Amino acid sequence: MTDTKSLTENKFERIREIYVESFPEKVDELRECWAKINAAKVATKPLQKMRTAVHKMAGSSGSHGFDDIYVLTRKIEKCIVEVLDKETDWSSNQELVGNQVQELVNLLEEHSLHYSPLDGVETQIPRLDALQLSHRELAVFIISQRTVELSLLSNLLEGRGFSVFSFSGLERAFAMAKTVDPAIVVLDLGDADQISLDESLKNKFRSSKNEIPAFIVISRRDDVNTRLGAARFGAEAFFATPINAHNFSSTLDVILETRGNDYCRVLLMDDDSQRISYIEKVFINENIKCRVISEVEQITDELVNFKPDLVLIAHKQNDESSVNAARMVRLHETYFNTPIIFLLEEESIQLRIEALRSGADDCISGNEYEQEIFSILKDRIMRFRRANHMIIMDSLTGTLNRDAFFDRASEEISLAIRRNETICLGMIDVDHFKQINDKNGHVVGDYVLRHISDYLNNRLRRSDVVGRYAGDEFLVFLPDTDLDSAYLVLDMIRKNLMSQCISMNNIDVRVSISLGLVATRPTEPLNVESLIVEADKKLYEAKMAGRNTLIAGVV
Repeated sequence: MTDTKSLTENKFERIREIYVESFPEKVDELRECWAKINAAKVATKPLQKMRTAVHKMAGSSGSHGFDDIYVLTRKIEKCIVEVLDKETDWSSNQELVGNQVQELVNLLEEHSLHYSPLDGVETQIPRLDALQLSHRELAVFIISQRTVELSLLSNLLEGRGFSVFSFSGLERAFAMAKTVDPAIVVLDLGDADQISLDESLKNKFRSSKNEIPAFIVISRRDDVNTRLGAARFGAEAFFATPINAHNFSSTLDVILETRGNDYCRVLLMDDDSQRISYIEKVFINENIKCRVISEVEQITDELVNFKPDLVLIAHKQNDESSVNAARMVRLHETYFNTPIIFLLEEESIQLRIEALRSGADDCISGNEYEQEIFSILKDRIMRFRRANHMIIMDSLTGTLNRDAFFDRASEEISLAIRRNETICLGMIDVDHFKQINDKNGHVVGDYVLRHISDYLNNRLRRSDVVGRYAGDEFLVFLPDTDLDSAYLVLDMIRKNLMSQCISMNNIDVRVSISLGLVATRPTEPLNVESLIVEADKKLYEAKMAGRNTLIAGVV
């Protein structure tokens, strides 16, 4: 394949140039923080601000290929954390940190004055998010006295693009919460109730916008009292250790979708303008996006186009359209399990029975039209999303299962046709996987598959679709991506996986993968199977070429 990397290299270099343009501001921030540290009688608060500054710089510099800045900022952060945790004295570390900060300032100024493109830029590109400037950072606090759990969760979350702050005790976390607003707080109860779960604990993490973050509780104990304590505390999730990384990651996605800027989507079928206006106002306050229809004939199209998390249907005596609407939702192969709530104009046993028989999950009667009733629909949506995640995920690898992958890929193909975009599909096979199983056992083989799936999910965009096809084969669907960009990123994944040593139970395993990749710009309906057939042909060519390679083409 000729010149497959030039386009993506140019994109990445332009992003690095933009990043370098921000270095003078970073220098000013460092100098201001250091001046406040020197001027303060008690340096705790300005040290926290310095730690936040270098922590963010470490994450962004690594993503943009500035390894020298990354290494130095991590050193500075480590020294500051030791001081804040009172493991070392500030007076004995002040000179060391000062020299490191000055070295960092010099380094930033040097890059600003004498910026040079990367040599071999392909080895530095971390993921497609960076290429498309869609990377986001949210702060996650982890409070745990167990180094294994801290390491596991930190690596998982940092790989997902979060800004992770780890603490061995609550006091340091409380202090940092005055500077950084966490989106999620992970509390490790350990072997016993080492952390008291109460309302005062929540309030100490209250943000500058007076919002309380989501709390996830983990514990070695998995008994009724521990779970009951987490429930009373209002935790969004509970995990007993050892933690299943895939379930944790999926739960995190659902929490952020429900609490964050991502709208919950409710499809409302009603023709009462006054009630519609009232419900829409309530939903705006709850960050719920509402789509209104009045005819049963509209419901199938809106299920596909709007993808609701919940369906609200107004129902009155002898109203066949509402009953048929519910039945149509239940007949849809993709949205059959979407929650349905009937809005009853009056309280009636007969109306409730009709609603439930037609497929409704619950009913709200006319005398219950209060804001609180509609606002708790968000809780039902969150439960639906969590349950849906469990249904569509492959239980071993945490990627989409085969059916879910086909559904998602089909939706993306339809979008690509409407938007006239190029799409890519890659097929991945683990080389000599049977030998790995035969030599090391299926437990190790399963671990290898989980490692590969984690790596794929962490290195690709949130918009990309990763699924397990069969056995040791994976599928990757890349929407709105040209062949050059897809080739570069997937081949980099291949090279990086080959260089890694996968360790489990004192067994070290090295793996390689073969890949087939195809690109197309669909102009008419195209089924996923036909793309897979073409990708499988390229995969076969890769195997015939000696494995551990990628063969690509346009179809």
